[in-house]
Amino acid sequence: MNVNVEIMGLSLTVASDRGDEWVKALARQVNDRIREIQTRTRTVNSVSVAILAALNLADELESLRREHRELTDQIEALNGRLSAAMED
Repeated sequence: MNVNVEIMGLSLTVASDRGDEWVKALARQVNDRIREIQTRTRTVNSVSVAILAALNLADELESLRREHRELTDQIEALNGRLSAAMED
């Protein structure tokens, strides 16, 4: 399915299996982050703003991935302790 969105004033067609609303929500999130960075840094160069937004979102994603890994490890450890306790 192709979805039309606008990011930084550019009309884009995005192919996605996730659906119209999903892609539009992502585009809103990207636009919001770009506006936030433009306001905070007062950067007007659109390429610089887009790169800073991408780095910002990538940092957030990596932090969430690490947190997910840590929580998964904690759950596995607790499951191991629970299994050991149940065997006793």
